[in-house]
Amino acid sequence: MRTQPAAAALALLSENCEDRIVSPPTTRRRVLLSAAAGLAAWAGKRAVAIVPQGKQRGVRLDAAVQLSCREFDFADVTLLPGPFRDAMSRDLDYLASFDCDRLLSPFQQVAGLPRRAPSLGGWESQGLASHYCGHYLSAAAIMHAHTHDPRLARKVDYLLPRLAACQEANGREDPDFRGYCAGIPESKPAFRQVLAGQMDFGQSHGLYSFHINGLWSPWYTIHKVMAGLRDVWLHMGRAQARDILLAMTEWAAQFPRRLDLAQMQAMLVSEQGGMNEVLADVYSMTGDEAHRTLAEQFNQAAQLAPLMRRQDILDGVHSNQYIPRVIGIARQYELTGSDDYRTGAEFFWQNVVRQRTFVFGGHGNRENFFPIGDAWQQLSVGSAETCCTYNMLKLTSHYFSWNASMEAADFFERALINHILGSQDPATGMMTYYYSMQPGHFKTFSSKWDSCWCCDGTGLENHARYSRGVYYHERDTLWVNLYLASQLQWREKGLTIRQHTRFPESNSVRMQIACARPVRATLRLRHPHWSTPAMLAKLNGRPIDTGKPGTYLDITRHWRDGDVLEIELRTPPRIERMAHHPSKLAILSGPIVLAGVLGDALMAPPIPYATVDQYQWEKVPDPVRAPTLAIGGRPVEEWVKPDAAEPLVWHTQGAGRPADIRLVPLYRVARERYVVYFDEERAAGQALPG
Repeated sequence: MRTQPAAAALALLSENCEDRIVSPPTTRRRVLLSAAAGLAAWAGKRAVAIVPQGKQRGVRLDAAVQLSCREFDFADVTLLPGPFRDAMSRDLDYLASFDCDRLLSPFQQVAGLPRRAPSLGGWESQGLASHYCGHYLSAAAIMHAHTHDPRLARKVDYLLPRLAACQEANGREDPDFRGYCAGIPESKPAFRQVLAGQMDFGQSHGLYSFHINGLWSPWYTIHKVMAGLRDVWLHMGRAQARDILLAMTEWAAQFPRRLDLAQMQAMLVSEQGGMNEVLADVYSMTGDEAHRTLAEQFNQAAQLAPLMRRQDILDGVHSNQYIPRVIGIARQYELTGSDDYRTGAEFFWQNVVRQRTFVFGGHGNRENFFPIGDAWQQLSVGSAETCCTYNMLKLTSHYFSWNASMEAADFFERALINHILGSQDPATGMMTYYYSMQPGHFKTFSSKWDSCWCCDGTGLENHARYSRGVYYHERDTLWVNLYLASQLQWREKGLTIRQHTRFPESNSVRMQIACARPVRATLRLRHPHWSTPAMLAKLNGRPIDTGKPGTYLDITRHWRDGDVLEIELRTPPRIERMAHHPSKLAILSGPIVLAGVLGDALMAPPIPYATVDQYQWEKVPDPVRAPTLAIGGRPVEEWVKPDAAEPLVWHTQGAGRPADIRLVPLYRVARERYVVYFDEERAAGQALPG
C-alpha cells in the first residue's frame, strides 16, 4: 500500500474516531477502513539513529533519541529500612509462598499436558487464566534483582522448563500454535477464527472491547506472559526465558502476515494489554527490523492517532486498556525517534495528570475516564483502579526521562506514596482493586489465592518496584527525585550513595557518600514544592542555600568518601481544592494525603477481604455521616493541629461538623472507614475560593 503523508493519514483517522454516539459496528468499520492508511504512514517514518549498547545485559539497542536522563537498573538500587522496604518484604513473603504448579496448571491444560495441581482461584479460574503467572515472573525477576533471594530463583527455574514444555506441546501438531504459550481456556479455536478473519467482539465500545470470539481479553493475558519472560531475561539472565519469548513473538507475527491491515486493526479493538510495548522491547533485544515492524503493527490507530493530533477522546473510555497502548508508543518513540509517538504519549500524560487525577494520584471511576470537571460526582466505591496508577507510573518514567520535569517527579511521588503504598494491606500483604473515594466507605483487599484480579497481578509488581523513580542519571549528573531509604551504586562513576530516612514517616534524610577516589559529579536534589518554608540542608555539617521550593538544588563538587549530606524536609498542613468544584477539599501534610477516619462499624469479618468479585462489599451500608468542615476563611494551620503523641496524626480543631476529625495518612488506612474529600460549609454570600 502506498504511504500517505503522516498529517493526512492522522486527520483521516481522527475523523473516524470522534463520533462517539454511533453504533459499535458502524464505528468499528469506519475506524478500520482508515486504519490501514495510518499504519502505513507510521511505518514509513523510520529513524536510523539506532546505537548499539552493551551496558545493559540482554539489550542490543540503545535509544534512538537523546534522553534527558535514564533510570538505573533494578540491581543498582537496594532498599534500606523504612516503610517501602516493609511493603516490599510483605510482597517478597507472598511471592515466596506460591505453589508454582498452580501457576502452571492453566498452561498445561491448554497444552494437553498432565496437571499436578488445580489452578489458582478467582480470575485465574476464569477467562483471564495464566495472566497471574506472567505478573509473577515479572515480580519475581524484579524482586530477585533487588534481594537475590534464592527462593525466587528456584521458583523461576522451576517454571521456565515447564512453560517451554507447554509451548512445545502446543505447536507439535498444529503449526498455527507453534510458539504459543498461554493458559487461556478455549483460546485455540477462538484464535483460529481470528486468523481466518472472523471476529466477534460481543458488546463493544467501538474503540475497544474486552472480548473476541468469546475470549476475555486474550492479548492482555499474552502480554503479561511475554512481559514476564522479558523481565526474567533482562533481570535474571535466564536464556530459556528469552527463547520462549522469541518463539511467542514469532507466533504473534503470523497475525499481521495473515490478516490485512483492516482485519489487524479489528483484532486490536480487543484489549491488548501493551503488546506494542513488549514487542518494542523484543526489538531492542534483537535489533531485528521485523520486530520493530511487528511492534508498530500492534499499534491501534483508532485510539492512538487522535493523541498524536492532541485530540482528547478520553471521556468514557476505559483507562487501563488505553494507558498500556500509550506506553507502547512511548517505548517506540525511544527506539524509532518518531515525534508523533512522543507527541501522543506526552499529550495523554499531560491530559490525565493535569486534568483527570484525584489528589492521591489515581484517576477514573468504575475503570473509565470521566469528563474533565466531573470529579466531584465520581467519588465512589469504584474510584481509581490500582492497575491504572501502576501503568501511569510506568508512563511517567518515560516522560521524566525525556523532560526531567519537576511536574513528573511530583506526580510520581504523590501516586507512589498515597496510592501504591496504600494499596497493600499491612496485615496480609494483599492488594486493592479500587481505591474507594466514597465518603465513609473503606478499602477492599483481595484474598490470597481466591481473587487473582488484574490489580493483584500488577500489585505483585508494584511492591517489588519501589526503586523506580528514585534516581536518574545522565553523564555526570544524578537526579534524586524521591526521599526514600535506599542504596544506589552508580557503577559508571564508582560512587555509592546510602540514603537513610523513614520518609514519609520522618522528615529527616541523611545521605552518605562512599567512593574509592574523589568523583566529580552533580547531585540534583529535588526541592519539593510542598516543602514550605524551604527545606534545610547541610553538607558535612555546613548549612547550604537550598533555593526555592519547586526547583532542583544542584551540588557540583568532587565527592569524597565519607561526605554526608543532611536534609530536613518541611511538611506543614495544607489543603488542595478540587478543580472545578472548590467547595470540596483535601487535607495534606507535605505530599501525604490525610484521611478522616470514621471507625469500623458494620465491618465484621470477612470484610474488608473479597474473593473473586472486587465489588463484593460495595453495598455494605455506610452508617457514619461524612463530616464537613466550617473553615471560615482561616489558614489551615489554625484549624489543623498535629497530635501531641502520634507522628503523622493530625486533628481538626473547631472546624469539623458535627465534630472534629482525626486525620491519618491515607496510605496507612486499612480496615476502617474514611473520607478524603471534605465538603466545606460556607456562610450565605461567602464567595468560593479561586
